[in-house]
Amino acid sequence: MNKLFFIKVLTLLVQPIYYLIHYNFFFGLFQKNLIKEFNYKKMVFRVDYERIPTSLASSFLFNTYEYNDRILVEKYIDKKNKSIIIGGGLGFIACINFKKSKNEFIISEIDKTIIKNLKFNLKKNNCRFKLIKGNLLVKKKKEYDKFFIGKNFISNSKYIIKQNSKSIKNFQLEDVCNLKKYNTLIIDGEGVEEHYIKNLNYLPNIKYIIFELHYNILSKSTVDLIFKQLNKKKFKLIDNCFNSFYFRKDV
Repeated sequence: MNKLFFIKVLTLLVQPIYYLIHYNFFFGLFQKNLIKEFNYKKMVFRVDYERIPTSLASSFLFNTYEYNDRILVEKYIDKKNKSIIIGGGLGFIACINFKKSKNEFIISEIDKTIIKNLKFNLKKNNCRFKLIKGNLLVKKKKEYDKFFIGKNFISNSKYIIKQNSKSIKNFQLEDVCNLKKYNTLIIDGEGVEEHYIKNLNYLPNIKYIIFELHYNILSKSTVDLIFKQLNKKKFKLIDNCFNSFYFRKDV
């Protein structure tokens, strides 16, 4: 866990740069009103600027949107990877995953208000995918879970307790796909990494995991347990980019 402490310190050190280019209201205003579309390496993404803070729009201008996950997906995903992607958002990470692997993927999104835009971006960038409109779990205990769904879709989470929560339908992985076909998890679900790593026993074919660790949402004991469980399941830490991690099963 010393590494995690180092990541937190490094995050604090880069915050001035973060707010200068990644989360800057004036650059965001420029992107939102003049450029509008988000372009990255011959991929094009339509953005609903009503669903994100104007400041975050500057991340499209400087290509820092989903920077941590992007670095790891671009570096490690290739034709060997058949991915299950938790947290669709704009479809940015999913499109990079497809560009690198050329394999059809499963993708889930809990927020029905952004699904139309997500599908548009996936199709615009010629992805082959199966979209699950709801909360995709390894094992579900009930039909619905309560989620905070905010105006900023990036903050949607069932791990954040606020008044305007909504009931989201749960789906179980084995009911929507043949698990034997998939060997990779890419997780960015605002705390849901805890659920997937806790239930790796039910996913014996998963060999590669990329996830963003939301230590601002999860407790220290939960974060400690995540790393212990990965070690117990023989997953080896290969790389990280700030608070995003790439683990590979040591077989």
